Amino acid sequence: MDKSEKLNQKLSSIIKDKQVIGEVINFFNSELDSEILKYNDSFRNYFFAKTFFINNHFEVKYSNSIFDVVKYTAEQIEGLPKKLNSIIHEDDRLRVENGLNEVLNNSSKNNYSISYRVICENDEIIDLYETISAKRNSNGQITEYNSIFFDISEIEKAKKDLINYSEEMISLNNKKDKFISIVSHDLKSPYTTLLGFSEILLNDKGLPDEEKNEYITYIYNSSQHQLNYIERLLDWSRLRTGRTAIEIQRLNLKNIVSVVVSKHTGAAVRKNVEIIQNIPNDIYIKSDEKQIGKAISNLLHNAINYSNPNSAVSIYGSRFKGDMVEIVVKDKGVGISDVDQDKLFKLDEKYSTEGTEGEQGSGMGLILVKEIIDKLNGDVWFYSQKNEGSEFHISILEAQNIVLLVDDDAKRLEDRGKLISDSLPNYLLLTAKNGYAALDLIKDELPSIIIVKNELSLLSGEEIIKSVRQNDKYFSVAVFVLTNDVIENIEGNYESFVINGIYPIDIENDKLIKAIKQGL
Repeated sequence: MDKSEKLNQKLSSIIKDKQVIGEVINFFNSELDSEILKYNDSFRNYFFAKTFFINNHFEVKYSNSIFDVVKYTAEQIEGLPKKLNSIIHEDDRLRVENGLNEVLNNSSKNNYSISYRVICENDEIIDLYETISAKRNSNGQITEYNSIFFDISEIEKAKKDLINYSEEMISLNNKKDKFISIVSHDLKSPYTTLLGFSEILLNDKGLPDEEKNEYITYIYNSSQHQLNYIERLLDWSRLRTGRTAIEIQRLNLKNIVSVVVSKHTGAAVRKNVEIIQNIPNDIYIKSDEKQIGKAISNLLHNAINYSNPNSAVSIYGSRFKGDMVEIVVKDKGVGISDVDQDKLFKLDEKYSTEGTEGEQGSGMGLILVKEIIDKLNGDVWFYSQKNEGSEFHISILEAQNIVLLVDDDAKRLEDRGKLISDSLPNYLLLTAKNGYAALDLIKDELPSIIIVKNELSLLSGEEIIKSVRQNDKYFSVAVFVLTNDVIENIEGNYESFVINGIYPIDIENDKLIKAIKQGL
């Protein structure tokens, strides 16, 4: 359900609740007397007032339900110099008084309605809707009038939300139109040159090989650039329209970054740009593997393109503000001017420049990065200075480090669990006495470490690790196997699962902790 539907539902609900308004007004227009004060407390969001005119003086009586609305008792309001008018917001007071005077001085006008704000006893400002029904004598003078007041704060808030949403949609639509114009131009503009060069190659049979190769190289590079542009445009469109499913997993950040870096090593080597990685082994994130890889890849691609030859690009990660992880891609390249910085991440602004060796930019990369990180409930920002370089930051939710200890000996499970908790205070300890319980504990989120007894009933240690590795293609879970058997007899069973070590079940505690820390 989108935002506008929710607002319309809210308004419909409020309006439905207020259908009683018409009945109440009709009740006022009938023979109304002080007996109304006996019944009106049943309306929690409404209150009533009866005003009498006696010898040019007026007296007002309010229903007790006024307290539920403005947090003043009837007696408190009746004791104020101008009654309810005393708590009307100062910006609305004159308008309300002028409206009432119009009724008092116009003998043909007996009904009047107005909305305004009042300041409650607790300083809260609410919106009231007042409707007045007047009674006159034979001379046309008002002898009394009855008022009903409705708290319409929810309606006013919903109206404002709807107006704001409408303005937001208009702005977004304008941005969309400008974005489509930019994209249309970017898709069309290279083809004039491509067609021109293709026509020369087809028709000029005597074209020198050097010039022919130059045209072919241009056509290839320009086509490759357009393909990348279209791929990014399609990725962005699928994310915006919800056609790309986001699959959140527990991922090892160092593994993700290593894969991304390997894809860009060739481009970096050609420019003699060193890629420096500094990602701790024990940082895990909650993210979509493919999408976070694309976001980091786009930032690294830009950093290499805009770096000077014989320089370096750094990519590092660290824990950030409690439950977040920060990823930073930093270069010492050409940087971005203050004027152009305002254009980044915006649909309706075109920003694209050539790299330090003529690499073409599409302008879509950072827009795609922003869309990805928004979908992953993270944030992206940057710092840059012209001719000094740029650094782009991504924050993503951290996945908690978990240790799973599996042993069917209750005493050993308790003792080793306490040891591990004391030795690895930043890790959450999970314990299980059998394989099925172990797999159930980690069905939604893989642990960082598994310490498992090989000889278990129901499911063996080998079967547990086999199941884990099916969802752990980077072998990011550290595995330590404990056995009653001769180690050499079971080593072959675990060979394909890439484990950190096999140890005797009665291994000394300090040796076990040392092995775990070395493995991490």
